[in-house]
Amino acid sequence: MGINDGLRMLRDAGFVMQATLPVAALPEWAVAPMTAVEVQVADFSSIVMLGQAGPKLWDYIQGTDTDSDHPFDEVSQRLAERFVVEYLGAPNWQVVYPGPALLPLGRLAELAGWGKASPLGLTINAEYGLWLAHRVVFLVDAPLPATDPAAFPHPCDSCVGQPCIGACPVGAIDARSGFDIATCSEFRVRDDSVCAYQCLARLACPVGADHRYGTAQMTHHYASGLASIRHYLESS
Repeated sequence: MGINDGLRMLRDAGFVMQATLPVAALPEWAVAPMTAVEVQVADFSSIVMLGQAGPKLWDYIQGTDTDSDHPFDEVSQRLAERFVVEYLGAPNWQVVYPGPALLPLGRLAELAGWGKASPLGLTINAEYGLWLAHRVVFLVDAPLPATDPAAFPHPCDSCVGQPCIGACPVGAIDARSGFDIATCSEFRVRDDSVCAYQCLARLACPVGADHRYGTAQMTHHYASGLASIRHYLESS
């Protein structure tokens, strides 16, 4: 079993977004959050990023035996470990996301060629739209081929009417000033909020609409985010 077989295994499970970058070529802004939590970045040769796009990983998780409150984290790290052990021969490796390092995931996504920032603050991909996310990032000391990020037009530059902006019920999105997370968060925690378990602006984006998450997956992600927002607001 070779590296390509392992990447295919990951893709079949739902990691349709894959990128490998040489550690030596990482910009300082990518390295600094890891060294801040005492990760010995120089001990590794590559950083690997795996992400979901669309509902495929969710569908895979439904067929596993996990009963975790955080099934995406558990299954993603389990798959990453399988890749490293079975297909790379168990070299030195370390997961850095999820974890204590405050990695700039959006900038890493752009560095890897996955997409660019949208007015919502989320990464937008030319094929999958807003329906993608990092799931696991790890450092590894193995001879992996580096990803050649493909250049592509920013979908938002040619978007007519920018329906995402008009769909936000509290005007938390602005094409120039960006996403107002405070306004969004305060509205989401209201008892009568229509945005508690969905984002109307995200749903209004026409890019990658065929890859939208299903209702169950959407509820899972937004319930987790809503709990985090409530905890932050109550403790601040």
